[in-house]
Amino acid sequence: MNRSSRRFVPTSLKDGPIRTLAILIAVVVLGGATTAGAAKLITGADVKNGSLGREDLDSDVQNSLPIRVTGGLPTQTFSGTTAVKNTKDGVSFGPYADGGSEGGSLCTSSMNGQPFSDVKHLAYVARYTATGDTGGVGVPYLRVFLVNNTHDAIFSPNTQSPDADDDEGPFHTWVATAGSWRYDDDGGSGPDSPFKTIRGDHANEKISKVCISTGFSAGTNLSALLRSWEINSKDYDFGL
Repeated sequence: MNRSSRRFVPTSLKDGPIRTLAILIAVVVLGGATTAGAAKLITGADVKNGSLGREDLDSDVQNSLPIRVTGGLPTQTFSGTTAVKNTKDGVSFGPYADGGSEGGSLCTSSMNGQPFSDVKHLAYVARYTATGDTGGVGVPYLRVFLVNNTHDAIFSPNTQSPDADDDEGPFHTWVATAGSWRYDDDGGSGPDSPFKTIRGDHANEKISKVCISTGFSAGTNLSALLRSWEINSKDYDFGL
């Protein structure tokens, strides 16, 4: 199975609507657009009162800003399994002494009940390490579980062609929906297919959860750290 610039948006700006708008525009310009889509032009119509928080913005503007996921799991549709927890640096996985037989997942219920065809964009920023080289097999992978968890579609960074982006140590940005996937083949015994092909073949199957996992693959003292996760138009940043 075998960006990461942080953007800060003030929660309350009380120096008047002109200064509020100027500062917010500066934040958007400096922070840049998210990878999920182009930046939205913010105008005075988006400022509803003298104090500006996320809830004060139009829904389109809110979707262009990252959602900070803080506190312990479960929270905000996210839950973790074995040795998966939210930390000040992001969601940590492990370490798993035997990454071949141990592992954990961060899952979200945010798309539960929706058809697989509704998945338009999935991307995540993460790193992983192990004692010794796993040959890329220990890399964090993403799965969309379907039909009450009886089926799944999987994105494995180490099976991407022609050049897998799976080095241990540095942070990577994996845009899963731009890559190749498999269906009901977590072990990787068969070939990958383009995401659009997998989604098209199973378009009407209902989502039961979406997970990023580390382990049950390979590696000694395998661990990973997840900084952010993009799910369609939502951009989540993790940390306490």
